[in-house]
Amino acid sequence: MHSPAVLVTSRRLQNAHTGLDLTVPQHQEVRGKMMSGHVEYQILVVTRLAAFKSAKHRPEDVVQFLVSKKYSEIEEFYQKLSSRYAAASLPPLPRKVLFVGESDIRERRAVFNEILRCVSKDAELAGSPELLEFLGTRGSAPCPSGLPRPELGSAALWEHVHSCLCSLEVSARLVRQVASLTSLAGWAEGGLPLRA
Repeated sequence: MHSPAVLVTSRRLQNAHTGLDLTVPQHQEVRGKMMSGHVEYQILVVTRLAAFKSAKHRPEDVVQFLVSKKYSEIEEFYQKLSSRYAAASLPPLPRKVLFVGESDIRERRAVFNEILRCVSKDAELAGSPELLEFLGTRGSAPCPSGLPRPELGSAALWEHVHSCLCSLEVSARLVRQVASLTSLAGWAEGGLPLRA
């Protein structure tokens, strides 16, 4: 599975309090061999949350990307949220059917859209480790803080991601400051004191 292209957008966030908008604007039928196949629902993510940005993005940037998910993946995510956040008021999942027709696909897309809109409006759900995992944040990248990485789904994950991002931001700022003040050769000769 490859990472989606994360692009800066001029879209305004509807959920400024959570920093996250989620919608399901379309679906795609993926054909397999011998009449097999499945439907992927395209989730549009618009966010200012640092967990979804790369080092090239500025803190004030709003970014967007698409994530494709099958019914079974959305169902698994929904079950995780429902069991961990029992007080969350989410619409019921669309029914499972043996043979999925066009009307079933349209109904599912509309319900998935409503579920994800509810998730993006709720501050606790919008920042949950379950959502980060579902949307595929770069959880496998090496951790710049050197700390052991908590399990996805653990309560400590969000704090860990924040800590790692703060470490990256501080490191980048220090490198820029040092580069603008002096050359490495001058620094090595003792021209500037090293401060933590």
